[in-house]
Amino acid sequence: MQEMFSKLKKELPEIKQEVSLKDFCTFHIGGNARFFLETGDYEEVKKALSFCIENGIRFYVIGGGSNLLISDEGFNGLVVAYRRKFQEVRLSESDFKDIGEGKYEVDIDGAMFLADTVGQVSALGFTGLEWAAGIPGTIAGAINGNAGAFNGVISDNIISLKVLQIKDAEDREIPREDCMFSYRSSIFKKNSDYIIVSGKFFFKKKNVEEINKSIQDVIAKRLGKHPKGFSAGSVFKNYEGEVDQKLFKKYPELKSFEERGIIPIGYLIEKCNLKGTKVGDAKISDEHGNFIINLGQAKSDSVLKLITLIKKEVKNKFGIDIQEEIKYL
Repeated sequence: MQEMFSKLKKELPEIKQEVSLKDFCTFHIGGNARFFLETGDYEEVKKALSFCIENGIRFYVIGGGSNLLISDEGFNGLVVAYRRKFQEVRLSESDFKDIGEGKYEVDIDGAMFLADTVGQVSALGFTGLEWAAGIPGTIAGAINGNAGAFNGVISDNIISLKVLQIKDAEDREIPREDCMFSYRSSIFKKNSDYIIVSGKFFFKKKNVEEINKSIQDVIAKRLGKHPKGFSAGSVFKNYEGEVDQKLFKKYPELKSFEERGIIPIGYLIEKCNLKGTKVGDAKISDEHGNFIINLGQAKSDSVLKLITLIKKEVKNKFGIDIQEEIKYL
């Protein structure tokens, strides 16, 4: 394996071996990557992928490491953290092209952090990303999981995407309509055959002061709603579907939730009396049932046991199957 690392080092001088993945995800959980590369350079990612294809090395790309649970066993292959440092890319007003109907088109690098992008786009007087203020992760990661909050969702502003096909390291352009965007999902989350390189977005103009006020409101709501501590964000997708109407008498809130089309998973977990439950150093948050917190030294197996417990108890009490929002590595 040392010989393979030496070959990789010649191709990619910044590559490292036996790197702990804990430091590259918001959960702060995970074992070592056999090989590891942190880069915001797309050409380096492409070169790394080509090398792995030619040499039969497993390959995985992460962004900001949010919405991700990494196994304590680590990854026997190459992990690429595809992300750019804060403000490494600077958007200017000239990057936004007027495409009519009050819309402006702009290309955004998938390796940019979402929070950085919100700040830059908003400062230039373009609206559409205020809902994302304070969300960790990269643009590519947000697209992968079709991130959204406070009645906003990233796919609403996408025109098309540039992707890298993992099977042959070839570029491809995918229009929005082929991305299969749905609630917290996309073709990219269902199918790991693509790496999102960049996105063509559109935004509209708005008064900067109004945009900043919206951002401040979003951040205040997020701080008041989301628990502090190491986590991967929401563990489960909120439930879209029907529940047994016999439950309405005992849980009257369910009827109004169902009428709105989404039942908050945090509510269901709370009604299962699971908030505060611990396995090792992993804990279901006391503040929000859909968050699992790493108290410091949590193991991936402990988190998985809590996830299994939550799914079982929600199924027993409400008769529904819930799905994870987080991804596994």
